[in-house]
Amino acid sequence: MKYNINDTVVHSREGLSYIADVTKIGDKDYYVVRKLKDGKENFYVLFDRTDSIIRPIMNYDEAKKVIDYMKTVDANFISNTKQRRDQYKKRLLSGDVLDLAYLARQLFFFNYYNEHGQVVKLGPTDLQMLKDAESILFDEFALSFKCDRQDVAKKVAELIA
Repeated sequence: MKYNINDTVVHSREGLSYIADVTKIGDKDYYVVRKLKDGKENFYVLFDRTDSIIRPIMNYDEAKKVIDYMKTVDANFISNTKQRRDQYKKRLLSGDVLDLAYLARQLFFFNYYNEHGQVVKLGPTDLQMLKDAESILFDEFALSFKCDRQDVAKKVAELIA
């Protein structure tokens, strides 16, 4: 068993979560996972699929490497709405921390200006996906950096500068 009950993990779609229980359904073993914020809904993660759905919280050094990666990400505006949303959705649902970092960095760029100095306006669906990625990542950074969640954006901006 990779995780223990009460371990904090990152669920690829739900963000910060914890292992609430372990159960057997039929002949398969599952982790029962709940979101850390509200803990009301159960998500069942098959032991065999664990690595693609949940992962452990990054430690400080791993989080710093993600910040270093974010420094290398350039603004990448895809003008075709369908292609942009497909790419954002694919990255958001991948559960990969670097995909989340990429999206969070895009949110930073597109809240301001693109590479041509023009204000970029994204639709509400695009913005929501970018904000979801940032929220999942920054919630985890708060644990990794052992700081309050409201201080994470400032800390990330300082580390990227």
